[in-house]
Amino acid sequence: MKGLGLSAKGCFWEGVGVLIDIHCHILPGIDDGPASIHDALKMARLAAKDGVHTIVATPHCFDGVYNCQGQDVVTRCEEFNAVLAHENIDLKVLPGAEVRLTPELCRAVEQGRALTLADSQSWLLLELPEMFIPDAVDMTIRSLRDAGVTTIIAHPERNSMIMGKPEVLDRLIRIGAEMQLTADSLLGGFGKDSKKLALQLLKMSVHCYLGSDGHCAKKRKPVLAKAVKVAAKHIGNEAANDLVSIHLEVTPQKLKKIVCS
Repeated sequence: MKGLGLSAKGCFWEGVGVLIDIHCHILPGIDDGPASIHDALKMARLAAKDGVHTIVATPHCFDGVYNCQGQDVVTRCEEFNAVLAHENIDLKVLPGAEVRLTPELCRAVEQGRALTLADSQSWLLLELPEMFIPDAVDMTIRSLRDAGVTTIIAHPERNSMIMGKPEVLDRLIRIGAEMQLTADSLLGGFGKDSKKLALQLLKMSVHCYLGSDGHCAKKRKPVLAKAVKVAAKHIGNEAANDLVSIHLEVTPQKLKKIVCS
């Protein structure tokens, strides 16, 4: 997907472009991200300083511990954006979710309980199981695709099963799945195997995006710029900029009926 064409001249990340983070746990007190508004603001300031313009808040949904509901996420984003404006932090937070595969996923998306990225009805961030990929994954991706929703697989380079058998992604890619790589994976933060797989996916003809998967202001930070520069060394500046540029702020379309069969 083509970038937004925005520039970042004069910043230390000049040449990277304006950054959009499609995977970040920045909303306070909703999942395993920041516990307080104070911690969330620390993350927001870090992201803005790094050049991040927009963050999609992606709290966990159906992961067995957290099950953040769509309207709650939308409301919390509105409240957090008001705080950001009051604090003069130049950052916008849009609603979304990191959705774990579940038998009720299609119905939950259709009903708005599980949010698409930016509540756009265009992309869904899907987290796969760690031990195996059931046939239901293919069916779900196809059903969402037929309803006009593209599935983006969250951090495949960190999935232990995929790391052992990366070829399992082939069939998901063939049916239209795209990939979200973790920025810190490109920097070696999740080990050499994750970095190797992330670079392999970048170099393939696969639609990829970068996301921070940020959870806090210390270890798992909401930053992207260094990773984009690393990516640029392997795939060029334009392709690297496209990793963090996605047309999220569109008028949501009415979701077609999702038929899981």
